[in-house]
Amino acid sequence: MPRNTLRLLALSATLLLLVTSGCTSFNLASIGLNQNDWQLASWLGKPAEPGTPDWWKKHKKKSVFVPGKGYQVADIEGYFDQEGRPIHTRVAKVVDLEKKKPASLLGGETVVKTMDEIKTKVGMGPDAKLAEELLHAGKELLDQEHYSKAGKKFKQAIARGENTQFEQEAMFLLAESEFFGTRYTSAIESYEKLLKKYPNSPHMDQVIRRQFDIARYWEQYQAYKPHWAITPNVLDKTRPTFDTLGRALKTYENIRLNDPTGPLADDAIMATANSHFLRGRYADADYHYGLIRSEYPRSEHQYDAHLLGLQSKLRMYQGPDYDGTPLEDAKRLIKQLKVQFASELNQQERQRLVEVEAQLNKQLVMREWRMAQYYDDTRHYDSARFYYARVMRKYPDSEMASRARERMAALADSPGHPVSRFAWLIDRLPQNAEYKAIAQVPLLPSNDSHIQLASGEKQLDEKGQADAKTTTR
Repeated sequence: MPRNTLRLLALSATLLLLVTSGCTSFNLASIGLNQNDWQLASWLGKPAEPGTPDWWKKHKKKSVFVPGKGYQVADIEGYFDQEGRPIHTRVAKVVDLEKKKPASLLGGETVVKTMDEIKTKVGMGPDAKLAEELLHAGKELLDQEHYSKAGKKFKQAIARGENTQFEQEAMFLLAESEFFGTRYTSAIESYEKLLKKYPNSPHMDQVIRRQFDIARYWEQYQAYKPHWAITPNVLDKTRPTFDTLGRALKTYENIRLNDPTGPLADDAIMATANSHFLRGRYADADYHYGLIRSEYPRSEHQYDAHLLGLQSKLRMYQGPDYDGTPLEDAKRLIKQLKVQFASELNQQERQRLVEVEAQLNKQLVMREWRMAQYYDDTRHYDSARFYYARVMRKYPDSEMASRARERMAALADSPGHPVSRFAWLIDRLPQNAEYKAIAQVPLLPSNDSHIQLASGEKQLDEKGQADAKTTTR
């Protein structure tokens, strides 16, 4: 007979003897039991042993962590880890090394996988034969112009033909039924889903054409009947709920990204650029015209991209007090137009370019003149003379060039820099090491004619021989 059973029988007999004899007090030691034996004795069954999950669940809150050893439970020998398992090595801290993934609202992939399994068990999973039947039924309804009913059939075919040969065709025809049913927003979304899952779809050209037509419709509607982007559209199913023009521009962008080498990529970029130009967003227009010029050199829009890009740059310029980069870029564009499209420019366009170039030169000379005037007013006459000289050299026939000559003559005897009132004090201050090092660098005299810059050309004398005095060193 097991030892625990004998101890329980002995304990029962002893208690019965004490009760019948009228004993009202006793201790465990008098009957040969200690405190641990009394805790382990249970009339309801065998107690949980240390190290088991049930035992740890009951004693976890009473445990105490001992650094370097583990968790300790009163009256129980040894140490345990955070799961209540006995450990026999020294530890610094019990750490949970399992990285728990952040739980989403619906469990992420687990829920999707579970739903797929449920659909398969109840007969709603992928079925290629049924998907083919639904696809044919949808085509018949589409031919009969029952677009809404056809769309429902195509949706069922997509659900039952997932990852089969019929899914792609059903996705395309669903978008087509929405397009012909004038549900353009839903059609755009369906076309995007198709290209996202099947980027090399054989329906690519047709999808891009449909997207372009929808975007053009939205853009033209906005031009015909402008409205705020936040104005809701409730009744017209051909337009988005908000921001019709913004959705059109986004569709143009998707066309370029989904099919960058396709026949409508440059058309989409040009349409975007023209839309920005008409709304006065010249920086955005200039960027997209630049895309046409750089990335689509054979585009039919090259000529317009140059002309409208030139106008965008001119209108981006805000005056002589601001950045002059748009003017420099515009000057280069004029040169490109004269060379690249010389045969396409008619007499009127040539005259227009001449006028634009004259206007451009006027703006450029004004920038140089304003810089010269600034240094002239602050008495930095060396810098002023530098910019006056640039005006005379770069724009000799302009009105500003004659005024610059007059001012240069007036400043002939003026000092290069303004004289400080505290010069006597500054001269008495010690010079730092950096200033002394710079002062020791020898400068080339500007009036020495025998010092020449490096050049690959040699001047020849009357006999055709190189002159030693003019040969570069």
